Amino acid sequence: MSQPDDQPLLPALGFAEELNEDERRSLGSFGEFITATEGDTIISEGQEQDSLFLIVFGTFHVQTETTGRAVLLGQLKSGDTIGEVNIFDSGRASASVIAKTLSQVWRIDRSRLENFLETHPGAATRLLISVATQLSKRLRRANEKAALAREAMLDAF
Repeated sequence: MSQPDDQPLLPALGFAEELNEDERRSLGSFGEFITATEGDTIISEGQEQDSLFLIVFGTFHVQTETTGRAVLLGQLKSGDTIGEVNIFDSGRASASVIAKTLSQVWRIDRSRLENFLETHPGAATRLLISVATQLSKRLRRANEKAALAREAMLDAF
C-alpha cells in the first residue's frame, strides 16, 4: 500500500534499514522529526522516558552524573538509536543524551510504536529484530569494557 509522498520518509539507516520505502514512510508518520542544536538535551537522566529515537544526522554524547560529576559513557551518530532500553523497560532515563553538533532525530513514543507494530506486523518484526541487535551489540561492548576495567583494577594491586 503506497503512502502519499508528503508523509515523512525515514532514511534507510539504523533500525529502519531493513524496511522498504513504503514501510519507512508509514513508520515515519507515526513519529516526529526533531532538530537539535549543540548543547540541546534530548533525554535527561532521571526523568521519565518512553520514546525511541533514531539519529538521522549529527553527534550526541551519552553521559551520567551518578557519581556527582559528568562521565561520558559514549558517543552516538547517524543510524544509532537512543532510548531503546525504556521502550522495552519503562522507567527513568539512566543517562542524559546531549547534542554535540547540529543534529536531527526521529522520535516515536511507546504508544505510537505499539500502534505501528499492530498495523504493520511484518515490518514490526524486522524493526524489533534490528533494535534487539543494536542492544545486543551495545551490551557486548559494555561487557568488554567492564572486563578491561576489572583487569586494570586487579593489575593495579
